Amino acid sequence: MNGKQFGCGSVDCGDGTRIDVHMANNAGRGSDNVTLTRVAATVEREMYTRDYDAGAIIGRTRTSGWRGSWTLTKAVQAELGLRRK
Repeated sequence: MNGKQFGCGSVDCGDGTRIDVHMANNAGRGSDNVTLTRVAATVEREMYTRDYDAGAIIGRTRTSGWRGSWTLTKAVQAELGLRRK
């Protein structure tokens, strides 16, 4: 994976999991306006992050994004369980 991804869909991690991207549509969220939720590839993508069953979530974090581009820093990858801290 590279440091930035585009769009608000999902990203296949290549290990049977995926990251679902949900971007906030309000200006007030500031520097953490994108929620990334890592789930098994077989889990249905929900419209809202609050709708995921807690047991289905492998990892979840927030990051910054702008105009469809969002950041995937090493710290964010660690929070999602994609790399060691």
